[in-house]
Amino acid sequence: MPLFAYECNACHKEHEILVRGETPPECPSCGSKDLVKQASAFAPMMGGASRKAAPTPCGAASCCQMQGGGCPLN
Repeated sequence: MPLFAYECNACHKEHEILVRGETPPECPSCGSKDLVKQASAFAPMMGGASRKAAPTPCGAASCCQMQGGGCPLN
């Protein structure tokens, strides 16, 4: 069951909603079904015992700091 981010056109609040099957989601705040799916970022997990999150792209709230003094994305 996927989790999606939505913004409600009626009350303008944003929510993450678990979508089940073909049932259309509704706003938890006002009950409206007039929702717009938002683009969402994901954090892929690296394999191994430590399970660290992959570096984020430059410009994000937290940027990767690669060894050697610079991020290759700049």
